[in-house]
Amino acid sequence: MNFLFDNNRPPDLAHAVRELCASEPDVDQVCHLTDLFAPSTPDLDWIEGLGKGWYVVSIDKFAKSRGAEREALRRAGHTVYVLDPQWSSHPFWIKSSRLILWWPQVLEHARLIEGGVHRIPWRHTSGKKFLSL
Repeated sequence: MNFLFDNNRPPDLAHAVRELCASEPDVDQVCHLTDLFAPSTPDLDWIEGLGKGWYVVSIDKFAKSRGAEREALRRAGHTVYVLDPQWSSHPFWIKSSRLILWWPQVLEHARLIEGGVHRIPWRHTSGKKFLSL
């Protein structure tokens, strides 16, 4: 599995998750958008430039461009995990610790699901399921 953290997520967080996933045999890559593309790369360009079947972590619902971004994500076979808006209202360390708390469930979900847009709520419970958007 390949994970990409969108430009609206901190690169340091993506790199920390990469290090934590080093012992996950089915996780091939965890990177930040700026590891692969220029920071100003339009969404449609990097969505298509990634190749097939990535898991994207973002706070963006990709609803701009009259659905062109979501269509490009679907065509490329990418799965998107959208963080609820509440994620934006918390400091870096709180957001980081919350995402790490969620990450085992993200991995479990990613092993079962390919494609679609799924929401990661702010509030964490061990039995919480991701919701499709």
